[in-house]
Amino acid sequence: MKMKQSPIDLASIAETGDTFSVPGEAGGTVGIAGSAGNLAATPEFPSCMAEPVTRHALIPNHDNFQYLLCGFDSLDIGLFVAWGKDWPVVLKTLYTLKENAQQTGEVVDETTPGRNFLVYPNGKGDNYTFHLQFPEFHLYIAKGEKYGKAPNVYLSVNAETMWRKSFAHALNLVTQDLNYFGGKIDDILPSRLDICADFKLSPGLTLPFLETHAVCRSRDVRPILKGGILETCYFGSPAAPIRLRIYNKGKEVLKKGEKLWFADLWGANDLEDVWRVEFQLRRPALKQFKVNGFEDLWQRAGGIWVYLTGEWFSLRLLDNDRQDRRTIHPWWNEIQSCAERLGKAERIGRDLSSNSHASALFYISHIAGCLPAFAVRMKTRDYKDAILSLGKALYEHWRSRDFDSEFIKRSIKLGQVIESTGGSL
Repeated sequence: MKMKQSPIDLASIAETGDTFSVPGEAGGTVGIAGSAGNLAATPEFPSCMAEPVTRHALIPNHDNFQYLLCGFDSLDIGLFVAWGKDWPVVLKTLYTLKENAQQTGEVVDETTPGRNFLVYPNGKGDNYTFHLQFPEFHLYIAKGEKYGKAPNVYLSVNAETMWRKSFAHALNLVTQDLNYFGGKIDDILPSRLDICADFKLSPGLTLPFLETHAVCRSRDVRPILKGGILETCYFGSPAAPIRLRIYNKGKEVLKKGEKLWFADLWGANDLEDVWRVEFQLRRPALKQFKVNGFEDLWQRAGGIWVYLTGEWFSLRLLDNDRQDRRTIHPWWNEIQSCAERLGKAERIGRDLSSNSHASALFYISHIAGCLPAFAVRMKTRDYKDAILSLGKALYEHWRSRDFDSEFIKRSIKLGQVIESTGGSL
């Protein structure tokens, strides 16, 4: 599998300092002698490996590392809430609070005495009209009284609650808060999960190291550098079901000053070069991993980590021309072992079949949208004649091309195994 090598002008970035945009347990120090591997040019890295070998000899191996923490950093949940008979009164109250917030900024209110929350002037997207923030979480509420196939309340638990308390603590609180508004939770649906591992590295990560050692299923790589120094590197597009973020968590904590409590969790006074490997899984990915409830989430977290750090992304030594045969980097091997801390470290796969119907509808819609323009060029106003003409044109197009080869390529990329029908034209 080839990784896309993004052309990056490190010198210009260093000059401007601009952004380049295209519950765990403490562990002991682990020191493993690494190897730079075979630094000869390979087909996988033609642009970087064609440079003098001495350049790669200067790239640190990052074989001095210490495990600090791993677990769930944040968790978003869809809630199916049944509202009581007083919902019209509650709805009117929420609208009044929202209107006040639009005039004066966030408005403070309370459920039970001392249980304060903020009401914001805007909601979340088109589905959730109201945005309430409690100390432990954000709560987004739809204006409709009844839920359908989609949740009518969205819960986003903040990181401090996840790490220092627990999700069960947050769920207990939100149950009480919704009860104040006359709501009762009927069902819950995990919507987004951020799962991560933190390590102390010496020295810190560099972009050349990631460029030459990363093996990833996504071709979308977006590094962020300040003054030529790597701060964050994203693998995967922002809207993708799975996205990886490798970043200097220690620097972020020190810079913002809002999460200094991480130092206690890490058991460290020196926050320099504490790096986080964080995977973001959206609802489509969780569905593919068959996570439809909390029991699924807790039971499958270890297996999900095995997949993410083994099949979706890995860091490997440059000791073989074929990426899939390269040795796992010692640091990444320790990252993979975090699966045992997250749960049962069993190998699980992604079920992509649930996306097949939706994907087919997308292409049908796209082709149908093009049909009128095709009909104009074929000078026919009858849609049946246009469809027949299109079918004939497609037949002529593929008759002289290798459709079967293209079919196999697409099926592999989608992770699907489809048996041959044995038929041919």
